Amino acid sequence: MRSSGDGLDPASITAPDAVVALKSFPRRWRAALSVLADDPEAAELVRRRPDPSSWSVVEHAWYVADLLAWHRQRTERARTSERPTLADDDPLRWPDERGYRSRELSDALGAIDEAATGLAATLERLQGDDWLRVARVDDEDVTLLAMAQHAVHESAYHLREAQRTVREVRGRP
Repeated sequence: MRSSGDGLDPASITAPDAVVALKSFPRRWRAALSVLADDPEAAELVRRRPDPSSWSVVEHAWYVADLLAWHRQRTERARTSERPTLADDDPLRWPDERGYRSRELSDALGAIDEAATGLAATLERLQGDDWLRVARVDDEDVTLLAMAQHAVHESAYHLREAQRTVREVRGRP
């Protein structure tokens, strides 16, 4: 499982921290993007990329919504099956392929709420050694804890990137 290279070690995220972080993401995303609430250019700004190789705010938000939903499905499968093989079939590699930029930010925020809450609820059902249940991903054993850590790490990374993107496209530090 790949992670964004931002200096945060996903292994430092404990099981209880993962649940708390997931529950906080809907509020954190809305708070982070509230700076656009009164901006008459907001609808255009959320689709603007600072440069061609980076993502827009709406692309970051939709990516996280889909990533969390994807992790919930994988976690449910690993929670209910004995050592399932999960292809590293991340369909979320580049947002252009998913049409994220043409979608609405408000819908993405609702999807983040639903996916983060659902994944947190799934993780809350885990008890004791359940966190150590293993799935095979690309010929590697991955625990449910490692999958939760990845989901939290990637979501936090894209939240910070969305905040940075807001500052860049608005031309403000």
